[in-house]
Amino acid sequence: MPFSQIFAQDASIDVLRRSICLDQVGHAYLFFGPEGIGKRTTALAFAKALNCTDSVARDVGDFCDVCRSCRMIGLGQHPDVRLLTPETTGGKTVIPIDAIRTKIGESSPHPLPLREDAALKPLEGRRKVYIIDPANRPGFQEEAGNALLLLLEEPPPHVLLILISSRPSAVLPTLVSRCQPLRFHLAPREAMLRAIAQAGHVEEDAAAAIAGMAAGRIGWAVSAVAHPEVLAVRAAVFAEIDRVFPAGRPAALRLAEQLQQLAAGLAPEPVEEDAKARVSADRAVRRNLPEVLDLTASWWRDMLITELQQPELRINRDYAAMFARHAGRTTTEYLRQGLQAIMQTKRYIERNANIDLALERMCMTILPR
Repeated sequence: MPFSQIFAQDASIDVLRRSICLDQVGHAYLFFGPEGIGKRTTALAFAKALNCTDSVARDVGDFCDVCRSCRMIGLGQHPDVRLLTPETTGGKTVIPIDAIRTKIGESSPHPLPLREDAALKPLEGRRKVYIIDPANRPGFQEEAGNALLLLLEEPPPHVLLILISSRPSAVLPTLVSRCQPLRFHLAPREAMLRAIAQAGHVEEDAAAAIAGMAAGRIGWAVSAVAHPEVLAVRAAVFAEIDRVFPAGRPAALRLAEQLQQLAAGLAPEPVEEDAKARVSADRAVRRNLPEVLDLTASWWRDMLITELQQPELRINRDYAAMFARHAGRTTTEYLRQGLQAIMQTKRYIERNANIDLALERMCMTILPR
């Protein structure tokens, strides 16, 4: 897609296009901002613009998206553009050190580690572009960051590095100081709805719900349109809350168990005797549970909005009858506390808290007495 088709990041894209037009492209950038807002998409678009063979597009700092170079980058097959993402090795999911440099006395499973590859001239394009996503710990560990530091200090003129992070505070300061920072922002609702409409046919209420759940993460919204299971999971979460909410706290353990099962349902069911499969499923639950908790929080938020008699502010407008059915069961203050407890539990889960205990405590807090 040309730069004009990337939504809600006009300021960042203007900086990149101007750098191309003025031939002032930096040797390293740090793209930072919340998850799912287009950082990687923009990085790949920048790589296309730097290597596009269409002179008309290149003169305005853009790309055609149809030439051989643009198509190969889009397919991940361009020899001069490499995207480094975490791999699961030795029980850890990280960008390995041997993707950056060859360890002394060891061979690398990668075609050529980044640092050695950067010393070679481009095979087809004008620039070699390396995109590291994420560039923050734990996905990009200190050992790999230190190996990258030498290249950042003395980069060849044909090399561009783009580090991507949703948590710039977790990027090694020595890397940050050698990059040009570029902030990416959450998208406004209008841009979200336009992107959803372009991504596929979605009913108005469902599009409004996706935009609300995405909370400004335009990439997440577009992905949700392409994967209808997102709305199916929302329906399952809401059906379970609808079932247990009238029962109140006695149903807390059931709700905690069901939320965890819904997160597990997004991954294959492990075989009980297979330890590796169980570990893999546990990781999938931890990875998927924050999204399930976001859905739970959206229900509590809309229930609070219902009690405040402001239905026009609901995210899940297609569930108005459900919210009306539970109106008056508890107080607005209790709903506020419940919403805070859900979001706090999400943060605990992301920081490796015990899932069973965190969910049970949350459900005891959020369900009515």
